[in-house]
Amino acid sequence: MKSWLLLSALAFSVASVAIAHEKATGVVKERMEKMERFEELVERIFAMLHGELSYDPEAVRRAGLEIQEGAGKHMTALFPKGSNEAPSEAKDAIWLDFGSFEHLSLMLESWSGELAAQAETPPVGNLPKKWENAEMGPAMMQGGGMMRQSGSVFAAWHVAATCNACHAEFRNAD
Repeated sequence: MKSWLLLSALAFSVASVAIAHEKATGVVKERMEKMERFEELVERIFAMLHGELSYDPEAVRRAGLEIQEGAGKHMTALFPKGSNEAPSEAKDAIWLDFGSFEHLSLMLESWSGELAAQAETPPVGNLPKKWENAEMGPAMMQGGGMMRQSGSVFAAWHVAATCNACHAEFRNAD
């Protein structure tokens, strides 16, 4: 029952975002679709790590590889100068501090590769219920978070935290 509800919520979320972005074209549309796909993958991984869906190491590995392939230089190429017209959610800060944006994109590439590599390791540790609440820094240490995490949980936390750090800095709030 939980799986059905989660999948229904995911489908509704994706449909809502798709409607909001229907006017996007070109590279803006391409990057919005890429980000939506990454969100879908991370939500599914978190659902598996929380036991809401059965843990499938192969699905986690494939998700990690898909994110890795779209991150790094592939991601930064989706943000050429002047591509922040509506309905883009990108802040001008991306182009004012492209080095920091590129650094976060490379971190996402690295951590998602680690997630793929650690997918077979049994998940141990606690994650925030929602991936949007994963943060780098002190939040990872609360309740022994960092110290008791291993494998896919550790890498999933970093993937989500990297996404969130980038969104906080470079994405306009919804």
